[in-house]
Amino acid sequence: MRSTGSSPKAACGRRVAPAPCRRRSGAGAIRTVSRERSTRSAATADVSLFYADASALAKLVLDEPESAALRAFAREDLLTSCEISVTEVLRALTRNLQNDPTLVPEVVREQATRVLDAIPLAPVEYELLVAAGRLPEPSLRALDAIHIAAALSLDGLDGFVTYDVRQAAGARLAGLRTFSPGA
Repeated sequence: MRSTGSSPKAACGRRVAPAPCRRRSGAGAIRTVSRERSTRSAATADVSLFYADASALAKLVLDEPESAALRAFAREDLLTSCEISVTEVLRALTRNLQNDPTLVPEVVREQATRVLDAIPLAPVEYELLVAAGRLPEPSLRALDAIHIAAALSLDGLDGFVTYDVRQAAGARLAGLRTFSPGA
């Protein structure tokens, strides 16, 4: 996410003009969002910003052992991610629907829409892809590198939420504090 007023580092080390973070609203509409939640009172205005990868976002949709702890964590702080999470979360849910006959597809898809619509998503632009490709950790998978590069592009980020052990290690090597509530 690039909130209003922040400027991410481009792949070449130069600063680029800030791009607004986008959140889907309604029937495919895109709107700009800022870091602060308008529903927060002045007493809770000091909200922390955490980047959540697709493994974390999927736990907000499905009931998994870590879901309750992650939901409690997310109530206190602002989560953000990047647009690639939309595809990753929907693919993960498709696999879960295939493997778990107790899940109701319409309910799962509706919950996924609510979760993905509720968080600001950073656009996946060329500079972000180049920055992801240049991360030094050789064992990072491409999508994991994109998530880490997106998180690194944020000003004021307080941490990186993931349940992927390899990605967490790569995020820490890149200088990010990692969190896995409930794990």
